[in-house]
Amino acid sequence: MSKVIILSIKPEFSDQIFEGTKKIELRKSKPNVGKDDLVIIYNTIPDKAIVGICKITEIIQSTPDEIWNNYSNDLGIDKDRYFQYYFGRDKAVGLKIDSFRRFKKKISLDKIREFIPSFSPPQTFKYYNRDSLMGIFTLG
Repeated sequence: MSKVIILSIKPEFSDQIFEGTKKIELRKSKPNVGKDDLVIIYNTIPDKAIVGICKITEIIQSTPDEIWNNYSNDLGIDKDRYFQYYFGRDKAVGLKIDSFRRFKKKISLDKIREFIPSFSPPQTFKYYNRDSLMGIFTLG
């Protein structure tokens, strides 16, 4: 069974994901996920809400230079911000994603906590059991 991971993403980047212009989500460390695992997208401030889902198709691990040189058109970020993000690091991680689906209604942090009282938005990512999250999607 595939894993479920919640990723905290700035709204400007999740918008690009759902527009199809950002096809690789960048991370400084590799989450324990693989091909076909499900990503739930949690928008950070100001939204503070789950806004959609997508699927991982590949994990890329390389140097920041190599990822920029090979994938810059799919990263949804300009060169200066990209290299500032990876400043001082010799490893970069990219999650290739597809099958993007934006929810018609955002699921607010308050609504999520009605279903999972202990929920706290992940700093970067957090793993969940698929069954424990499915009830959230009925909240809307």
